[in-house]
Amino acid sequence: MHSMPASAARIPQLEQLNATPGTRVVFYDPTGSQHGLPTYPWKWAPKHLKTRRQLTALGLRPGGQAPVAQILWRKGGRVAYLYDVTRALPKRKPTGKQLAALDKAMRARRAKRSAS
Repeated sequence: MHSMPASAARIPQLEQLNATPGTRVVFYDPTGSQHGLPTYPWKWAPKHLKTRRQLTALGLRPGGQAPVAQILWRKGGRVAYLYDVTRALPKRKPTGKQLAALDKAMRARRAKRSAS
């Protein structure tokens, strides 16, 4: 028997819509059999899955994990990869030397722009 990945959460409302004759939810594939990764429609991903930007807003980073699911929209032309929050790591803090190097680079960039 093939088991579903931990991130493959089924959504009862979407399951019910897919079971209704004559309806089909586009881009709902919680097992990943059709799109390779578990796939959810826009705004229907499980709460424990977040995009990179959402992780950043929480002060986290993917931490080397591969995407565990995806959101597809615009007829499949757009994709957002999702990462498991429970496996995410805290964002790293830059050292003083790194901050000084960034400051120097930004000053040089501004000086170059004003000279043009």
